Amino acid sequence: MNAHFERLLPNGQEWFSPKEVAALIGKTDQFVRDCFQNQKILGHTANGRIGARHEKRHRYQIHRDGVLLYLLRTANYEPQDFLSQMGELIRRRSPEEKQMLRRLLD
Repeated sequence: MNAHFERLLPNGQEWFSPKEVAALIGKTDQFVRDCFQNQKILGHTANGRIGARHEKRHRYQIHRDGVLLYLLRTANYEPQDFLSQMGELIRRRSPEEKQMLRRLLD
């Protein structure tokens, strides 16, 4: 099942910002930060100081595995269900559409 979701993430990238994770899962970066703080998305945080007043700023880093765990936990389907439903959609296509799909798959 992990391989199914692994394909949704960019190849070669191990660490993601909240903004990048948000784009991957179709949510806002604030949603991702909230999930991070509630431990629904796992990762690391680093504290730093910015500005003249030296306010603290948190920098969130989310490992690829943290994104995959979130996707696994929140999926309301199994990969085989997804493929089965895709198969049903394809079977309902016209002969011309099926031919076009075959060309795209090759």
